[in-house]
Amino acid sequence: MSLVYRPRDPRSNKNGMLDKSLISDHLIRGAAPFVISDSMPHTRHMVTGEYFDSKAKFRATTKAHGCVEVGNEAATLLKPRKPIEMDRGQRREDIKRAIHELRNGR
Repeated sequence: MSLVYRPRDPRSNKNGMLDKSLISDHLIRGAAPFVISDSMPHTRHMVTGEYFDSKAKFRATTKAHGCVEVGNEAATLLKPRKPIEMDRGQRREDIKRAIHELRNGR
């Protein structure tokens, strides 16, 4: 006997398991469980001003204009940042300059 997990089925046991033979074939395989739709709500592209309802067309336009979609740059995010090397005197002068600019309205 082969079991599948179907906790909402009234025929399942106390653990939510159901005999596979009781389920029709198309429900076992699933219609298309991992399909991600290409459609999206109409979205205005910030470069061209056009409205798109297709993710693929939106991304193609973004790429064609040399832009990067936010959240799409995983390789950049995985690189550790190099610390900015600064000597103690330079750091002190930068802090003094920043405080002076803040106090004088810059």
